[in-house]
Amino acid sequence: MKKVLVDGHYGTVNLNLNKMLSGREDLEVIYLESPKRVSVEQRTELLNTADIVILCQSAQTVVETIPLITNREVKVIDTSNAYRLSPSWVYGMPELSSDQRQKIASARFVSLPAAIAVGTAALVNPLLKGKIMPPYLPLYVNSVVGYSSGGANMIALYEDRDRPRAYSSARQYGLDQNILQQKEIMHACGISYRPALNPMIDDYPNGILVTVPLQLRTLSKRLHSRQIWEVMSRYYEREKIIEIVPFDEAVGSVGGYLDAGGMAGSNKMQIFVFGDNDICLLAARFDNLGKGGAGAVVQNMNLMLGLDEYKGVI
Repeated sequence: MKKVLVDGHYGTVNLNLNKMLSGREDLEVIYLESPKRVSVEQRTELLNTADIVILCQSAQTVVETIPLITNREVKVIDTSNAYRLSPSWVYGMPELSSDQRQKIASARFVSLPAAIAVGTAALVNPLLKGKIMPPYLPLYVNSVVGYSSGGANMIALYEDRDRPRAYSSARQYGLDQNILQQKEIMHACGISYRPALNPMIDDYPNGILVTVPLQLRTLSKRLHSRQIWEVMSRYYEREKIIEIVPFDEAVGSVGGYLDAGGMAGSNKMQIFVFGDNDICLLAARFDNLGKGGAGAVVQNMNLMLGLDEYKGVI
């Protein structure tokens, strides 16, 4: 039986990680909600006797914690943004490339991607790797996410009956266009320039929609949107978590409106391709608490422990 230590409760991952790990007979799961509740010696012992440690801490606390893990047999998943751009950490998105699963499986340190970066990478990587999209193409990324993405404090603000009126409508953030996820997307996708991000948070609990519009004449290969869909379908044909919605059914299947919360409660991702011969709209819809959160943690954990990748995920 593998020993799993969930260290801390900071951020959104912990909102449903406990539920996903409960009932796993192949795991012994220990939850350490607050380091202050145990001595430094006790916490250090727990950190060094687990098979894998899942850090649900702030980035600063994670940086302070890593030196405490001296047992080189202990594997670590960091759910903060502390090491997402570090070359010594493996990026925790198994679908990123053909060899990413093996990298994760053999890694000691894995960083959990941000949800918007997961969606963006899922949409543009097939085109980049197929040399259809040049790495220097100006990239525009739109996203809408539920308020659970802001963690416990944000949830409390949105669910307060006396909240400000502004919380009842979509609110754009990252207004100065100086967002860490821009560098993360560059890191994950290998693009040359910072993408322009248009992120919004809206008045619903969970679920995220990431869209990338493309002017097809600017690509390295001029393709119809249907051909873009064919590329995506081939790229993900063996993936169990990613569903490519049929091109001819994409608009009709959602009644002409693609809601951002449509995959709430799922650990899977839907990819849509809309458009014609001039403009293509790529869309990834998933749960920021699932494939964008705890679902991704469990998927990576399974790989790192040599277990069935999808156990407890699908």
